[in-house]
Amino acid sequence: MAKTPSDHLLSTLEELVPYDFEKFKFKLQNTSVQKEHSRIPRSQIQRARPVKMATLLVTYYGEEYAVQLTLQVLRAINQRLLAEELHRAAIQGHWRHLAQG
Repeated sequence: MAKTPSDHLLSTLEELVPYDFEKFKFKLQNTSVQKEHSRIPRSQIQRARPVKMATLLVTYYGEEYAVQLTLQVLRAINQRLLAEELHRAAIQGHWRHLAQG
């Protein structure tokens, strides 16, 4: 079965060591989101572990924007290798609109 954008998002978040996952959450809280999206409440971000974080991202932003936002945050915290892997998955999965992020 082909992996969905949500599957790749979860895999990416699970690759972050705890310290980097905390940096990811901090940066996510301080990153601007597109005006048509509401922010994930800070309290939910702070308590979230990777599975819950992936669920929150997809619930609040939809798969497409969740992946774009994750790519942006990963690059901001210098997780360029993980960002590149997620970006490559987007290209290989033909999520063309995601691959531009």
